[in-house]
Amino acid sequence: MNGISVNELIAHKPFLFGEDPIISGAKGLNRRITNVNVMEVPDVFNWVRHGDLLLTTAYSIKDNPNAQNELIPKLAATGIAAIGIKTKRYLETVPEEMVTLSNEYGLPILELAYQIGYSQTISEVLEEILNQKTNWLMEQHHKIQLLTSTLIMGENSKTFIETFSKSTGLQAALITYESDMYATDPAFRKEWPDARHLRPVAPHSSTTALPSYWLDDDTTTIYLPIEKNNETMAYFVCWGCKDGEWEPLQFLLQHTVNLLTLHLSKQHSLRSLEDNQKDLFLKTWILGEITDPQAIALQAASCGLQLQTSYNVCLTSPLPPFSSRELMNVKAYCILQGIVLLSMGNEWVFLIPKPLANQKNAYQKLQSELHKYLKQPGIRLGISSMKGLSDIHEGYKETVTALELWDFIQPHETLCYYDQLGMYSIVHVLSDQESIKKQLFQYIQPLYTFDKENNAKLVDTLNTYLQFGGNIKETAKASYCHYNSIVYRLEKVQNLLGVDLKDPDIRFQLQMAVKVFAFSTKKGTMMGS
Repeated sequence: MNGISVNELIAHKPFLFGEDPIISGAKGLNRRITNVNVMEVPDVFNWVRHGDLLLTTAYSIKDNPNAQNELIPKLAATGIAAIGIKTKRYLETVPEEMVTLSNEYGLPILELAYQIGYSQTISEVLEEILNQKTNWLMEQHHKIQLLTSTLIMGENSKTFIETFSKSTGLQAALITYESDMYATDPAFRKEWPDARHLRPVAPHSSTTALPSYWLDDDTTTIYLPIEKNNETMAYFVCWGCKDGEWEPLQFLLQHTVNLLTLHLSKQHSLRSLEDNQKDLFLKTWILGEITDPQAIALQAASCGLQLQTSYNVCLTSPLPPFSSRELMNVKAYCILQGIVLLSMGNEWVFLIPKPLANQKNAYQKLQSELHKYLKQPGIRLGISSMKGLSDIHEGYKETVTALELWDFIQPHETLCYYDQLGMYSIVHVLSDQESIKKQLFQYIQPLYTFDKENNAKLVDTLNTYLQFGGNIKETAKASYCHYNSIVYRLEKVQNLLGVDLKDPDIRFQLQMAVKVFAFSTKKGTMMGS
Protein backbone atom coordinates (compact mmCIF):
# COMPACT_ATOMS: atom_id res chain seq x y z
CA MET A 1 0.00 0.00 0.00
CA ASN A 2 1.30 3.49 -0.84
CA GLY A 3 1.05 6.17 1.86
CA ILE A 4 -1.68 7.06 4.27
CA SER A 5 -5.07 8.63 3.62
CA VAL A 6 -5.68 12.27 4.56
CA ASN A 7 -8.36 11.13 6.99
CA GLU A 8 -6.02 8.65 8.69
CA LEU A 9 -3.26 11.28 9.07
CA ILE A 10 -5.64 13.69 10.79
CA ALA A 11 -6.79 10.90 13.13
CA HIS A 12 -3.27 9.65 13.92
CA LYS A 13 -1.51 13.05 14.20
CA PRO A 14 -4.18 15.54 15.35
CA PHE A 15 -1.61 17.85 16.96
CA LEU A 16 -0.26 18.74 13.49
CA PHE A 17 -3.53 20.50 12.64
CA GLY A 18 -5.76 23.27 13.90
CA GLU A 19 -8.84 22.85 16.05
CA ASP A 20 -11.03 22.46 12.94
CA PRO A 21 -8.52 20.79 10.58
CA ILE A 22 -10.72 20.42 7.48
CA ILE A 23 -11.30 23.80 5.83
CA SER A 24 -12.76 22.41 2.57
CA GLY A 25 -12.65 19.52 0.07
CA ALA A 26 -13.99 16.92 2.52
CA LYS A 27 -14.98 14.51 -0.29
CA GLY A 28 -11.27 14.01 -1.04
CA LEU A 29 -10.24 12.82 2.44
CA ASN A 30 -9.55 9.32 1.09
CA ARG A 31 -6.73 10.65 -1.12
CA ARG A 32 -3.46 9.02 -0.16
CA ILE A 33 -0.41 10.95 1.02
CA THR A 34 2.90 9.45 -0.14
CA ASN A 35 5.24 12.44 0.30
CA VAL A 36 5.48 15.98 1.72
CA ASN A 37 6.32 19.13 -0.24
CA VAL A 38 6.53 22.86 0.57
CA MET A 39 5.11 25.69 -1.53
CA GLU A 40 7.51 28.63 -2.01
CA VAL A 41 6.45 29.93 -5.43
CA PRO A 42 3.07 30.58 -7.09
CA ASP A 43 3.76 28.07 -9.93
CA VAL A 44 4.48 25.25 -7.49
CA PHE A 45 2.19 22.95 -9.53
CA ASN A 46 5.16 22.48 -11.89
CA TRP A 47 7.22 20.88 -9.09
CA VAL A 48 4.80 18.71 -7.12
CA ARG A 49 3.98 15.07 -7.76
CA HIS A 50 1.12 12.65 -7.26
CA GLY A 51 0.40 12.00 -3.55
CA ASP A 52 2.13 15.12 -2.13
CA LEU A 53 0.88 16.81 1.02
CA LEU A 54 1.69 20.45 0.10
CA LEU A 55 2.58 22.68 3.07
CA THR A 56 2.32 26.45 2.65
CA THR A 57 1.79 29.79 4.33
CA ALA A 58 0.33 31.06 1.03
CA TYR A 59 2.85 33.89 1.05
CA SER A 60 3.53 33.62 -2.69
CA ILE A 61 -0.15 34.07 -3.60
CA LYS A 62 -1.47 36.21 -0.75
CA ASP A 63 -1.88 39.33 -2.89
CA ASN A 64 -2.64 37.63 -6.21
CA PRO A 65 -6.33 36.62 -6.63
CA ASN A 66 -5.65 35.21 -10.11
CA ALA A 67 -2.93 32.92 -8.76
CA GLN A 68 -5.26 31.88 -5.94
CA ASN A 69 -8.00 30.96 -8.43
CA GLU A 70 -5.63 29.02 -10.71
CA LEU A 71 -3.90 27.09 -7.94
CA ILE A 72 -6.58 24.54 -6.97
CA PRO A 73 -7.49 23.29 -10.51
CA LYS A 74 -3.82 22.98 -11.48
CA LEU A 75 -2.84 21.21 -8.27
CA ALA A 76 -5.84 18.87 -8.54
CA ALA A 77 -4.65 17.90 -12.03
CA THR A 78 -1.27 16.80 -10.63
CA GLY A 79 -2.92 14.35 -8.24
CA ILE A 80 -1.59 15.79 -4.98
CA ALA A 81 -3.30 14.51 -1.84
CA ALA A 82 -4.04 17.72 0.06
CA ILE A 83 -2.91 21.27 0.86
CA GLY A 84 -1.95 22.23 4.44
CA ILE A 85 -2.12 26.01 5.08
CA LYS A 86 -0.90 28.01 8.08
CA THR A 87 -3.48 30.78 8.29
CA LYS A 88 -3.35 33.93 10.40
CA ARG A 89 0.10 34.75 9.13
CA TYR A 90 -0.12 35.93 5.53
CA LEU A 91 -3.74 34.88 4.97
CA GLU A 92 -6.20 35.45 7.80
CA THR A 93 -8.59 32.96 6.17
CA VAL A 94 -8.60 30.93 2.98
CA PRO A 95 -10.27 32.96 0.18
CA GLU A 96 -13.85 31.98 -0.54
CA GLU A 97 -13.07 31.21 -4.23
CA MET A 98 -10.34 28.74 -3.20
CA VAL A 99 -12.76 27.04 -0.78
CA THR A 100 -15.37 26.71 -3.54
CA LEU A 101 -12.84 25.25 -5.98
CA SER A 102 -11.48 22.91 -3.31
CA ASN A 103 -14.95 21.49 -2.71
CA GLU A 104 -15.58 21.24 -6.45
CA TYR A 105 -12.37 19.31 -7.17
CA GLY A 106 -12.41 17.27 -3.96
CA LEU A 107 -8.94 18.52 -3.03
CA PRO A 108 -8.79 18.94 0.77
CA ILE A 109 -7.43 22.16 2.28
CA LEU A 110 -6.30 21.57 5.87
CA GLU A 111 -5.63 24.01 8.69
CA LEU A 112 -2.06 23.44 9.98
CA ALA A 113 -1.23 23.98 13.67
CA TYR A 114 0.28 27.47 13.95
CA GLN A 115 2.88 26.52 16.58
CA ILE A 116 4.27 23.42 14.74
CA GLY A 117 7.16 24.08 12.35
CA TYR A 118 7.48 22.61 8.87
CA SER A 119 10.41 20.37 9.84
CA GLN A 120 8.41 18.66 12.59
CA THR A 121 5.34 18.35 10.35
CA ILE A 122 7.40 16.78 7.56
CA SER A 123 9.11 14.40 10.00
CA GLU A 124 5.83 13.33 11.63
CA VAL A 125 4.06 12.77 8.29
CA LEU A 126 6.94 10.74 6.79
CA GLU A 127 7.15 8.67 9.97
CA GLU A 128 3.44 7.88 9.70
CA ILE A 129 3.82 6.95 6.04
CA LEU A 130 6.74 4.66 6.86
CA ASN A 131 4.87 3.01 9.75
CA GLN A 132 1.86 2.48 7.56
CA LYS A 133 4.02 0.98 4.81
CA THR A 134 5.81 -1.30 7.30
CA ASN A 135 2.56 -2.54 8.81
CA TRP A 136 1.09 -3.08 5.39
CA LEU A 137 4.16 -5.03 4.18
CA MET A 138 4.02 -7.24 7.28
CA GLU A 139 0.34 -7.88 6.63
CA GLN A 140 0.99 -8.73 2.97
CA HIS A 141 3.90 -10.97 3.93
CA HIS A 142 1.67 -12.86 6.34
CA LYS A 143 -0.99 -13.36 3.65
CA ILE A 144 1.58 -14.53 1.11
CA GLN A 145 3.02 -16.99 3.65
CA LEU A 146 -0.49 -18.27 4.32
CA LEU A 147 -1.21 -18.75 0.60
CA THR A 148 2.17 -20.38 -0.01
CA SER A 149 1.68 -22.76 2.91
CA THR A 150 -1.73 -23.71 1.54
CA LEU A 151 -0.15 -25.02 -1.66
CA ILE A 152 2.93 -26.52 0.03
CA MET A 153 0.63 -28.57 2.28
CA GLY A 154 -0.86 -30.08 -0.87
CA GLU A 155 -4.22 -28.35 -0.73
CA ASN A 156 -6.20 -28.04 -3.94
CA SER A 157 -7.12 -24.94 -5.92
CA LYS A 158 -10.49 -24.65 -4.19
CA THR A 159 -8.88 -24.33 -0.75
CA PHE A 160 -6.35 -21.85 -2.13
CA ILE A 161 -9.11 -19.61 -3.55
CA GLU A 162 -11.06 -19.79 -0.28
CA THR A 163 -7.91 -18.83 1.67
CA PHE A 164 -7.33 -15.82 -0.59
CA SER A 165 -10.93 -14.73 -0.17
CA LYS A 166 -10.88 -14.98 3.63
CA SER A 167 -7.58 -13.09 3.94
CA THR A 168 -8.65 -10.21 1.68
CA GLY A 169 -12.41 -10.01 2.15
CA LEU A 170 -12.84 -10.27 -1.64
CA GLN A 171 -14.75 -12.78 -3.71
CA ALA A 172 -12.52 -14.83 -6.01
CA ALA A 173 -12.66 -17.50 -8.72
CA LEU A 174 -10.32 -19.67 -10.76
CA ILE A 175 -11.26 -20.64 -14.32
CA THR A 176 -9.04 -23.03 -16.30
CA TYR A 177 -9.07 -23.85 -20.02
CA GLU A 178 -9.86 -27.43 -19.02
CA SER A 179 -13.34 -26.17 -18.06
CA ASP A 180 -12.66 -26.50 -14.31
CA MET A 181 -14.04 -23.63 -12.27
CA TYR A 182 -14.37 -22.73 -8.61
CA ALA A 183 -15.80 -19.48 -7.23
CA THR A 184 -16.44 -18.35 -3.67
CA ASP A 185 -19.71 -16.84 -4.89
CA PRO A 186 -22.05 -19.40 -6.53
CA ALA A 187 -23.68 -16.58 -8.51
CA PHE A 188 -20.46 -15.90 -10.44
CA ARG A 189 -20.81 -16.44 -14.20
CA LYS A 190 -19.14 -19.79 -14.78
CA GLU A 191 -17.73 -19.20 -18.24
CA TRP A 192 -14.33 -18.84 -19.84
CA PRO A 193 -14.23 -15.15 -20.81
CA ASP A 194 -14.43 -14.36 -24.51
CA ALA A 195 -11.18 -12.59 -25.43
CA ARG A 196 -13.17 -10.22 -27.65
CA HIS A 197 -14.92 -8.84 -24.56
CA LEU A 198 -11.82 -8.43 -22.39
CA ARG A 199 -10.28 -4.96 -22.33
CA PRO A 200 -6.99 -4.04 -20.63
CA VAL A 201 -7.20 -2.14 -17.38
CA ALA A 202 -6.95 1.59 -18.13
CA PRO A 203 -3.32 2.84 -18.43
CA HIS A 204 -3.79 5.40 -15.64
CA SER A 205 -4.60 2.65 -13.14
CA SER A 206 -1.76 1.38 -10.99
CA THR A 207 -2.94 -2.21 -11.50
CA THR A 208 -1.34 -2.15 -14.94
CA ALA A 209 1.88 -3.57 -13.45
CA LEU A 210 -0.03 -6.86 -13.77
CA PRO A 211 -1.55 -7.98 -17.08
CA SER A 212 -5.17 -7.50 -16.09
CA TYR A 213 -8.52 -6.99 -17.77
CA TRP A 214 -12.06 -5.79 -17.25
CA LEU A 215 -14.89 -7.76 -18.85
CA ASP A 216 -16.90 -5.39 -21.02
CA ASP A 217 -17.79 -2.30 -18.93
CA ASP A 218 -17.54 -3.95 -15.51
CA THR A 219 -14.71 -2.34 -13.49
CA THR A 220 -15.56 -4.15 -10.24
CA THR A 221 -14.23 -7.53 -11.41
CA ILE A 222 -10.63 -7.98 -12.49
CA TYR A 223 -9.38 -10.87 -14.68
CA LEU A 224 -5.73 -11.86 -14.25
CA PRO A 225 -4.42 -14.34 -16.86
CA ILE A 226 -2.24 -17.24 -15.76
CA GLU A 227 0.02 -18.14 -18.65
CA LYS A 228 2.34 -20.93 -19.70
CA ASN A 229 4.33 -20.95 -22.95
CA ASN A 230 2.59 -17.72 -24.04
CA GLU A 231 -0.82 -19.37 -23.76
CA THR A 232 -3.44 -18.51 -21.16
CA MET A 233 -4.19 -21.69 -19.22
CA ALA A 234 -6.39 -20.07 -16.56
CA TYR A 235 -7.84 -16.81 -15.23
CA PHE A 236 -7.71 -15.74 -11.59
CA VAL A 237 -10.72 -13.51 -11.03
CA CYS A 238 -11.54 -11.37 -8.01
CA TRP A 239 -14.15 -8.75 -7.28
CA GLY A 240 -15.47 -6.62 -4.46
CA CYS A 241 -13.40 -3.45 -4.98
CA LYS A 242 -14.02 -0.26 -6.88
CA ASP A 243 -11.57 0.80 -9.59
CA GLY A 244 -9.52 3.02 -7.27
CA GLU A 245 -9.32 0.43 -4.49
CA TRP A 246 -7.27 -2.16 -6.39
CA GLU A 247 -3.91 -0.46 -5.79
CA PRO A 248 -3.29 -1.77 -2.23
CA LEU A 249 -3.94 -5.32 -3.50
CA GLN A 250 -1.51 -5.21 -6.40
CA PHE A 251 1.41 -6.69 -4.45
CA LEU A 252 -0.71 -9.58 -3.14
CA LEU A 253 -2.35 -10.18 -6.52
CA GLN A 254 1.05 -10.46 -8.19
CA HIS A 255 2.19 -13.14 -5.74
CA THR A 256 -1.15 -14.92 -5.94
CA VAL A 257 -0.86 -15.18 -9.72
CA ASN A 258 2.75 -16.39 -9.39
CA LEU A 259 1.73 -19.11 -6.92
CA LEU A 260 -1.19 -20.22 -9.09
CA THR A 261 1.10 -20.33 -12.14
CA LEU A 262 3.47 -22.71 -10.34
CA HIS A 263 0.61 -24.81 -8.96
CA LEU A 264 -1.26 -25.14 -12.27
CA SER A 265 1.95 -25.75 -14.24
CA LYS A 266 2.75 -28.67 -11.94
CA GLN A 267 -0.77 -30.05 -12.32
CA HIS A 268 -0.61 -29.54 -16.07
CA SER A 269 2.71 -31.39 -16.32
CA LEU A 270 1.38 -34.36 -14.34
CA ARG A 271 -1.79 -34.41 -16.41
CA SER A 272 0.24 -34.22 -19.63
CA LEU A 273 2.19 -37.34 -18.61
CA GLU A 274 -1.07 -39.17 -17.97
CA ASP A 275 -2.56 -37.92 -21.25
CA ASN A 276 0.56 -38.93 -23.19
CA GLN A 277 0.36 -42.45 -21.77
CA LYS A 278 -3.33 -42.68 -22.64
CA ASP A 279 -2.81 -41.25 -26.15
CA LEU A 280 0.02 -43.72 -26.82
CA PHE A 281 -2.23 -46.62 -25.86
CA LEU A 282 -5.14 -45.33 -27.97
CA LYS A 283 -2.90 -44.77 -30.98
CA THR A 284 -1.37 -48.26 -30.86
CA TRP A 285 -4.85 -49.76 -30.38
CA ILE A 286 -6.60 -47.78 -33.13
CA LEU A 287 -3.75 -48.38 -35.59
CA GLY A 288 -3.99 -52.13 -35.01
CA GLU A 289 -0.80 -52.78 -33.04
CA ILE A 290 -2.82 -54.27 -30.15
CA THR A 291 -5.65 -56.70 -30.97
CA ASP A 292 -5.84 -59.05 -27.99
CA PRO A 293 -8.97 -58.11 -25.94
CA GLN A 294 -7.33 -58.90 -22.62
CA ALA A 295 -4.25 -56.80 -23.41
CA ILE A 296 -6.48 -53.96 -24.58
CA ALA A 297 -8.53 -54.06 -21.36
CA LEU A 298 -5.43 -54.17 -19.13
CA GLN A 299 -3.68 -51.27 -20.87
CA ALA A 300 -6.90 -49.23 -20.89
CA ALA A 301 -7.31 -49.77 -17.13
CA SER A 302 -3.71 -48.66 -16.49
CA CYS A 303 -4.54 -45.40 -18.28
CA GLY A 304 -7.74 -44.87 -16.29
CA LEU A 305 -10.04 -45.80 -19.19
CA GLN A 306 -13.16 -47.90 -18.66
CA LEU A 307 -14.02 -49.34 -22.06
CA GLN A 308 -17.40 -50.44 -23.39
CA THR A 309 -17.71 -53.72 -25.28
CA SER A 310 -18.20 -52.11 -28.71
CA TYR A 311 -17.82 -48.78 -30.47
CA ASN A 312 -18.43 -46.95 -33.69
CA VAL A 313 -15.20 -45.31 -34.85
CA CYS A 314 -15.58 -41.72 -36.07
CA LEU A 315 -12.85 -39.76 -37.89
CA THR A 316 -12.84 -36.04 -38.71
CA SER A 317 -11.72 -34.57 -41.99
CA PRO A 318 -8.49 -32.49 -41.62
CA LEU A 319 -9.08 -29.75 -39.04
CA PRO A 320 -7.86 -26.15 -38.97
CA PRO A 321 -5.22 -25.25 -36.34
CA PHE A 322 -6.70 -25.47 -32.86
CA SER A 323 -5.56 -24.37 -29.39
CA SER A 324 -5.11 -26.51 -26.28
CA ARG A 325 -8.16 -24.87 -24.74
CA GLU A 326 -10.34 -25.75 -27.76
CA LEU A 327 -9.15 -29.36 -27.56
CA MET A 328 -9.89 -29.45 -23.83
CA ASN A 329 -13.41 -28.09 -24.42
CA VAL A 330 -14.11 -30.93 -26.85
CA LYS A 331 -12.53 -33.45 -24.45
CA ALA A 332 -14.81 -32.20 -21.67
CA TYR A 333 -17.85 -32.78 -23.90
CA CYS A 334 -16.60 -36.27 -24.80
CA ILE A 335 -16.04 -37.21 -21.14
CA LEU A 336 -19.62 -36.24 -20.29
CA GLN A 337 -20.92 -38.33 -23.22
CA GLY A 338 -18.69 -41.35 -22.59
CA ILE A 339 -16.81 -40.80 -25.86
CA VAL A 340 -13.11 -41.68 -26.14
CA LEU A 341 -11.14 -39.02 -28.03
CA LEU A 342 -7.68 -39.23 -29.62
CA SER A 343 -6.05 -36.28 -31.36
CA MET A 344 -3.91 -37.47 -34.29
CA GLY A 345 -2.23 -34.39 -35.74
CA ASN A 346 -4.87 -32.41 -37.59
CA GLU A 347 -7.47 -35.20 -37.32
CA TRP A 348 -9.47 -36.42 -34.33
CA VAL A 349 -10.66 -39.99 -33.76
CA PHE A 350 -13.76 -40.57 -31.63
CA LEU A 351 -14.85 -43.93 -30.22
CA ILE A 352 -18.63 -43.70 -29.85
CA PRO A 353 -20.10 -46.30 -27.44
CA LYS A 354 -23.02 -48.36 -28.74
CA PRO A 355 -25.75 -46.82 -26.51
CA LEU A 356 -24.82 -43.32 -27.67
CA ALA A 357 -24.35 -44.34 -31.32
CA ASN A 358 -27.91 -45.68 -31.32
CA GLN A 359 -29.35 -42.37 -30.15
CA LYS A 360 -31.02 -40.16 -32.71
CA ASN A 361 -28.87 -37.29 -34.04
CA ALA A 362 -25.83 -38.39 -31.98
CA TYR A 363 -23.42 -37.52 -34.78
CA GLN A 364 -25.17 -34.24 -35.61
CA LYS A 365 -24.72 -33.24 -31.95
CA LEU A 366 -21.01 -34.14 -32.05
CA GLN A 367 -20.65 -32.17 -35.26
CA SER A 368 -22.41 -29.20 -33.65
CA GLU A 369 -19.99 -29.25 -30.69
CA LEU A 370 -17.01 -29.25 -33.07
CA HIS A 371 -18.46 -26.29 -34.97
CA LYS A 372 -19.11 -24.42 -31.71
CA TYR A 373 -15.60 -24.80 -30.28
CA LEU A 374 -13.53 -24.66 -33.49
CA LYS A 375 -15.64 -22.00 -35.25
CA GLN A 376 -15.17 -24.04 -38.43
CA PRO A 377 -18.20 -25.05 -40.55
CA GLY A 378 -18.17 -28.04 -42.86
CA ILE A 379 -16.22 -30.49 -40.65
CA ARG A 380 -16.90 -33.95 -42.14
CA LEU A 381 -17.13 -37.15 -40.10
CA GLY A 382 -16.33 -40.64 -41.38
CA ILE A 383 -18.36 -43.20 -39.40
CA SER A 384 -17.62 -46.94 -39.23
CA SER A 385 -19.91 -49.86 -38.51
CA MET A 386 -20.10 -51.14 -34.93
CA LYS A 387 -16.89 -52.87 -33.84
CA GLY A 388 -15.76 -54.96 -30.89
CA LEU A 389 -12.54 -54.12 -29.05
CA SER A 390 -10.45 -56.42 -31.26
CA ASP A 391 -11.71 -54.81 -34.46
CA ILE A 392 -11.30 -51.10 -33.70
CA HIS A 393 -8.49 -50.84 -36.27
CA GLU A 394 -10.85 -52.20 -38.95
CA GLY A 395 -13.33 -49.53 -37.90
CA TYR A 396 -10.63 -46.87 -38.28
CA LYS A 397 -9.87 -48.09 -41.83
CA GLU A 398 -13.59 -47.95 -42.59
CA THR A 399 -13.73 -44.28 -41.53
CA VAL A 400 -10.85 -43.44 -43.87
CA THR A 401 -12.63 -45.25 -46.70
CA ALA A 402 -15.94 -43.56 -45.88
CA LEU A 403 -14.40 -40.05 -46.02
CA GLU A 404 -12.65 -40.80 -49.34
CA LEU A 405 -15.66 -42.38 -51.04
CA TRP A 406 -18.28 -39.91 -49.83
CA ASP A 407 -16.03 -37.13 -51.13
CA PHE A 408 -16.26 -38.93 -54.49
CA ILE A 409 -19.96 -39.81 -54.32
CA GLN A 410 -21.42 -36.71 -52.61
CA PRO A 411 -18.73 -34.11 -51.87
CA HIS A 412 -21.13 -31.92 -49.87
CA GLU A 413 -22.23 -34.66 -47.45
CA THR A 414 -20.72 -34.10 -43.97
CA LEU A 415 -21.81 -37.35 -42.25
CA CYS A 416 -20.14 -40.17 -44.17
CA TYR A 417 -21.40 -43.59 -43.06
CA TYR A 418 -19.42 -46.64 -44.18
CA ASP A 419 -22.53 -48.81 -43.90
CA GLN A 420 -24.27 -46.70 -46.56
CA LEU A 421 -21.56 -47.07 -49.23
CA GLY A 422 -23.11 -50.14 -50.84
CA MET A 423 -21.11 -51.26 -53.91
CA TYR A 424 -18.80 -48.25 -53.55
CA SER A 425 -16.83 -50.11 -50.89
CA ILE A 426 -15.97 -52.60 -53.65
CA VAL A 427 -14.86 -49.69 -55.82
CA HIS A 428 -12.45 -48.66 -53.07
CA VAL A 429 -11.00 -52.17 -52.83
CA LEU A 430 -10.61 -52.50 -56.62
CA SER A 431 -8.95 -49.07 -56.89
CA ASP A 432 -6.16 -50.37 -54.65
CA GLN A 433 -5.61 -53.53 -56.74
CA GLU A 434 -3.20 -52.48 -59.45
CA SER A 435 -3.69 -55.47 -61.78
CA ILE A 436 -7.51 -55.32 -61.63
CA LYS A 437 -7.47 -51.56 -62.02
CA LYS A 438 -5.33 -51.75 -65.17
CA GLN A 439 -7.51 -54.53 -66.59
CA LEU A 440 -10.67 -52.47 -66.07
CA PHE A 441 -9.05 -49.41 -67.60
CA GLN A 442 -7.95 -51.37 -70.68
CA TYR A 443 -11.60 -52.37 -71.05
CA ILE A 444 -12.76 -48.73 -71.45
CA GLN A 445 -9.53 -47.13 -72.66
CA PRO A 446 -10.72 -46.75 -76.31
CA LEU A 447 -13.41 -44.32 -75.12
CA TYR A 448 -10.90 -42.10 -73.28
CA THR A 449 -8.57 -42.18 -76.29
CA PHE A 450 -11.40 -41.22 -78.68
CA ASP A 451 -12.59 -38.38 -76.40
CA LYS A 452 -9.07 -37.00 -76.11
CA GLU A 453 -8.36 -37.10 -79.86
CA ASN A 454 -11.78 -35.82 -80.99
CA ASN A 455 -12.79 -33.57 -78.08
CA ALA A 456 -15.84 -35.81 -77.70
CA LYS A 457 -17.94 -36.85 -74.67
CA LEU A 458 -18.38 -40.59 -75.00
CA VAL A 459 -17.29 -41.33 -71.42
CA ASP A 460 -19.67 -38.72 -69.97
CA THR A 461 -22.51 -40.00 -72.14
CA LEU A 462 -21.86 -43.60 -71.09
CA ASN A 463 -21.71 -42.58 -67.42
CA THR A 464 -25.06 -40.79 -67.65
CA TYR A 465 -26.61 -43.66 -69.61
CA LEU A 466 -25.53 -46.15 -66.95
CA GLN A 467 -26.69 -43.82 -64.17
CA PHE A 468 -30.22 -43.79 -65.64
CA GLY A 469 -30.31 -47.57 -66.06
CA GLY A 470 -30.05 -47.57 -69.84
CA ASN A 471 -32.86 -45.03 -70.41
CA ILE A 472 -31.87 -43.08 -73.55
CA LYS A 473 -34.59 -40.46 -73.12
CA GLU A 474 -33.49 -39.57 -69.56
CA THR A 475 -29.85 -39.61 -70.68
CA ALA A 476 -30.60 -37.08 -73.43
CA LYS A 477 -32.52 -34.87 -71.00
CA ALA A 478 -29.74 -34.91 -68.39
CA SER A 479 -27.08 -34.28 -71.07
CA TYR A 480 -29.05 -31.42 -72.68
CA CYS A 481 -28.75 -33.25 -76.04
CA HIS A 482 -31.11 -34.41 -78.75
CA TYR A 483 -32.28 -37.99 -78.45
CA ASN A 484 -30.68 -38.92 -81.80
CA SER A 485 -27.32 -37.46 -80.70
CA ILE A 486 -27.29 -39.77 -77.69
CA VAL A 487 -28.23 -42.76 -79.87
CA TYR A 488 -25.31 -41.91 -82.18
CA ARG A 489 -22.85 -41.63 -79.27
CA LEU A 490 -23.97 -44.93 -77.74
CA GLU A 491 -23.56 -46.68 -81.09
CA LYS A 492 -20.05 -45.26 -81.25
CA VAL A 493 -19.37 -46.63 -77.74
CA GLN A 494 -20.58 -50.08 -78.78
CA ASN A 495 -18.44 -50.07 -81.91
CA LEU A 496 -15.27 -48.91 -80.10
CA LEU A 497 -15.65 -51.44 -77.29
CA GLY A 498 -17.23 -54.25 -79.30
CA VAL A 499 -20.06 -54.71 -76.81
CA ASP A 500 -23.87 -54.71 -76.70
CA LEU A 501 -25.12 -52.09 -74.24
CA LYS A 502 -28.50 -53.84 -73.96
CA ASP A 503 -26.78 -56.70 -72.13
CA PRO A 504 -27.19 -56.03 -68.32
CA ASP A 505 -23.96 -57.88 -67.54
CA ILE A 506 -22.03 -55.67 -69.99
CA ARG A 507 -23.55 -52.54 -68.44
CA PHE A 508 -22.51 -53.74 -64.95
CA GLN A 509 -18.91 -54.32 -66.07
CA LEU A 510 -18.74 -50.94 -67.77
CA GLN A 511 -20.22 -49.17 -64.73
CA MET A 512 -17.64 -50.81 -62.45
CA ALA A 513 -14.78 -49.92 -64.81
CA VAL A 514 -15.84 -46.27 -65.15
CA LYS A 515 -16.33 -45.76 -61.40
CA VAL A 516 -13.05 -47.44 -60.43
CA PHE A 517 -11.16 -45.35 -62.97
CA ALA A 518 -12.88 -42.12 -61.86
CA PHE A 519 -12.24 -42.82 -58.18
CA SER A 520 -8.63 -43.80 -58.83
CA THR A 521 -8.07 -40.61 -60.77
CA LYS A 522 -9.56 -38.56 -57.92
CA LYS A 523 -7.25 -40.25 -55.43
CA GLY A 524 -4.26 -39.62 -57.68
CA THR A 525 -3.37 -43.31 -57.65
CA MET A 526 -3.84 -44.09 -61.33
CA MET A 527 -0.57 -45.28 -62.82
CA GLY A 528 0.37 -44.22 -66.32
CA SER A 529 -2.31 -42.01 -67.87
